[in-house]
Amino acid sequence: MQNRIDEVLKAQGKTYEDMVSLTGISDYAIGNIAHGRDDATLGAWLSLARALHVSPAYLVGWSDEEEEQSSVEKQQHWYDIQMGQLKDYADNMVEPLKNIKIPAPTPTHGVKVTLDDGQVIYDSREYEDLDAYSFAGEWLHLASHSVAIKHIVSIEKVEEG
Repeated sequence: MQNRIDEVLKAQGKTYEDMVSLTGISDYAIGNIAHGRDDATLGAWLSLARALHVSPAYLVGWSDEEEEQSSVEKQQHWYDIQMGQLKDYADNMVEPLKNIKIPAPTPTHGVKVTLDDGQVIYDSREYEDLDAYSFAGEWLHLASHSVAIKHIVSIEKVEEG
């Protein structure tokens, strides 16, 4: 494994001497580190990487990523990927469901009133108890609806079945 000190210095137009004032490491020591003749300390690698604006792992040759992401950036990147996949999954699953019509549950007892526009209203009161329905002039009062009698097509008893 080859470190990238010389490669990065050349790309940035810098020399070992330029690095001395930025790192506090002698140009001789930097040359030895660059050519693998010296086992540099972690602090030396960090200083060199910071001065060259690359990640220590890239400089040593452990990674191809020049810039090191912080743990927050890594977590944000992971989160963005996960949310994108979840959104794609949801879009693929929900889109076909948008056209499904789920009918309202049908009561098992009471009265079903059908109107001339096809609308159906259910009332939980018993069919035999027609007096319980409030007829007021031309109106029939059911549950939370008031219906004009002239629009009623039928009133039927709802039975379990």
